[in-house]
Amino acid sequence: MLAYVKEDLFVFAAFLVTLVSVAATPRPVVFLSPDDLMEAQGVSVEAQLPQAGLALEAKDPQRPKLWYAPVAAEATARGARIWYQRVNSAEAEFSDQRVLCLGEIRNGAWNPRTLDPKPPAWGGVNNVCMRRSPYKPTWGGFNVFQIIRNGHEYRMLYWDQPNETGQAGAMLAASKDGTRWQSDPGTVFTEHNDAFTLLSCNGEYLVYQTALEDWPDKPYADNLDKKRRVISIRRSKDLRIWTPQEILLRPDAQDKPDTEFYLMKAFRHGDGFAGLLMKYYADPKLPGRHSAILQNELIVSKDAVHWERPFRGTDTGFWSYADPFLVQGRLHFAIWKDGGMCTVTYSPNRLTGVCAGSETGSFMTRPFHYARPPHDRGPAGGSVSLDADARNGWIETELLDVSGRPVQGVRPQRVENTEGVCIKLKLGGDKPLAGIPSEYRMRFRLRNARLFALLSDGSA
Repeated sequence: MLAYVKEDLFVFAAFLVTLVSVAATPRPVVFLSPDDLMEAQGVSVEAQLPQAGLALEAKDPQRPKLWYAPVAAEATARGARIWYQRVNSAEAEFSDQRVLCLGEIRNGAWNPRTLDPKPPAWGGVNNVCMRRSPYKPTWGGFNVFQIIRNGHEYRMLYWDQPNETGQAGAMLAASKDGTRWQSDPGTVFTEHNDAFTLLSCNGEYLVYQTALEDWPDKPYADNLDKKRRVISIRRSKDLRIWTPQEILLRPDAQDKPDTEFYLMKAFRHGDGFAGLLMKYYADPKLPGRHSAILQNELIVSKDAVHWERPFRGTDTGFWSYADPFLVQGRLHFAIWKDGGMCTVTYSPNRLTGVCAGSETGSFMTRPFHYARPPHDRGPAGGSVSLDADARNGWIETELLDVSGRPVQGVRPQRVENTEGVCIKLKLGGDKPLAGIPSEYRMRFRLRNARLFALLSDGSA
């Protein structure tokens, strides 16, 4: 028990450190949309692809019906905690067929969290932190498990059967440490759709939930004939009372005619939001059956409500119910793959990038506010860093005033044949700080290079 308490203190300490660092450190300026670029010529904003990360749970060839699905994650002082669903319809007991489990990444290695000394029916570590209700669901199953912090406790929105006679739906549960959960009675919303994700945003909660629209001319019949999956939004102030579904995203004329939107996950990124949109296509070779044809698209938003789709042509190759998390300087997404569970990773600011090819491109940024750090008493300008890849080319920077005119006495700077997440520049060069405008822009020129983020000691 003492080990559990110590670990929970580490988790809480990591949470406090995160709050302090977010408050004290300006967010990096990432380029999520073509609208973030002013006077752009010869450049494009492109979604980047992830790299392979950590292996978490491998597919067991002796258990063909067993699979794992990560549903929530958070960084800790030692690594990360990941809540995931273990699903195996071959288990003898109904309550063992779907369970919520907890594991940890410590020092780069995966460890199931021991929560009960008694082994589970399938053997090994007992890391089950929640079990389904004993009642057969009227619709859907024991799943989703969207977990957020609410003050000093965790809150969960998940799908289950509340009692023997009621309709299955979204239910609430609470936990002091994320290891043991107490469910509230009843459901907070219900209909024939158990696919949703949860985001806390600007004092309210948003649920992105799949909805079904009539589609009498559906090109290929699957398990939902004459219905099209789209994404809706619900809002709540307290996680209990929710607005009705409002359609948020549906396929349009630029999508393939048979496109459906199966799932959507949103998370904070830079000074806005990014999301993963799962696109689904019925399989004409399997009429009347659920298809396995999926593509995944990165989407972006300034406010988590109005979404842009500038990266339709890029399949990220993954989707996750869980929020991304930082471990050892890498941004990880926990995903299910081939019946197992693993992560894919990015450098933290490299979901998207401004790219230029063999012809020189250029763009201007929006205005930034420069605030000199209190501890900085030197005569030189503040520091600016680039997260960029110019190994085969170059990037040139120019300091502008808020109207877009070059700041007199500040020379353009060029970086070339280099790559890094923190390529240092000097904001003012030899110019005294008093001569640097309180608001400024930057103009970038680049060739055979990718610019991912701008980091400044005074950007806001």
